[in-house]
Amino acid sequence: MRNALATFCSLSLVAVLAAPLCAEATLAGVNLGTHVDGPKVSAADLQGRVVLFEYWGVNCPPCVGSIHHLTELQAKYGRDNFVIVANHCQGGSADNTRSVWRGKASNDLVTVVDNGALPGSDVTGIPRCFLFDHEGKLVFDGRPSQVDSALEQAMRDNPGQLVAGRTYAKMKKEAATLGAQKTPLAATLKSLRKAAEGDDAAAKDEADFLLGRVGEWQAEQLEKAGAARAEDPERCLAQVTKMAALLKGDELGEPFATLQDELKKDKAFQTELKAAAALAAIRAEADKCKLSKDPAGAKAQKSNQAAIAGIAANLKGLQKKFADTAAARRASELSQEWGL
Repeated sequence: MRNALATFCSLSLVAVLAAPLCAEATLAGVNLGTHVDGPKVSAADLQGRVVLFEYWGVNCPPCVGSIHHLTELQAKYGRDNFVIVANHCQGGSADNTRSVWRGKASNDLVTVVDNGALPGSDVTGIPRCFLFDHEGKLVFDGRPSQVDSALEQAMRDNPGQLVAGRTYAKMKKEAATLGAQKTPLAATLKSLRKAAEGDDAAAKDEADFLLGRVGEWQAEQLEKAGAARAEDPERCLAQVTKMAALLKGDELGEPFATLQDELKKDKAFQTELKAAAALAAIRAEADKCKLSKDPAGAKAQKSNQAAIAGIAANLKGLQKKFADTAAARRASELSQEWGL
């Protein structure tokens, strides 16, 4: 598989039409290659989630054209129960791959890797994506532009990562609430703990399973929030706020409530947030004049000159005002990417 992939990835590739389902394609033994951009994931993170694994390349116009659509799909369905892995397979530097991806992406939610591989996928042209449901079953094989309806159905059928993997007879209501993750979970957790201490063996088994899943999930989210604290303050705050609300009134929510208060008092963190907000405003201006999508073309337009000069000045100002922040480092990268 790797030799065949290396051969076709060295060529100038074009898009393929929707292909017949490849029964051999599987997530088992998936190679996630080298991380390039977006959230890092492991093979274990894919279990119980709907997964879209795409082969793409920076030298493939249809691939680059699909980036915006894929990032919009990730934003639409969130990352709790759905993960896109955009696997780049045309060589070159990680910096160039990252730059091309970010130039077309509408957000940074998609996981981008380099030189990964999906066992049994038999890819001969790109872009090509494989969609797996929450049980790891292949449900679509074809072009990213044609995956929407299959993805919508897969998400409707997805009970949620917290509850995937078994059926529920006694704790059906509790499982549905946990899977949706849309309401405060304190009452549901209380019900599960009561069942876990009861005499009904079947209910106890289901409750123990769900409580174990929730405990692992809570610890995982707390770890991810901590990891994002320095480099991605906005994501960290969003994660902490969400978890504090979901687990409000339960002991599992206390670490998030404590962290929430701590972040409010953390001056360095608040500075990172302000810097991130300033960078977001600059990027919005760059999007308006197409500088982020096509730097050369945008700079060639006389009507953009004033706006681009302002963007350049604001990027420099951000680096000076918020030195040593993640946003300042990204501002420096954007100045180079946009040729300012």
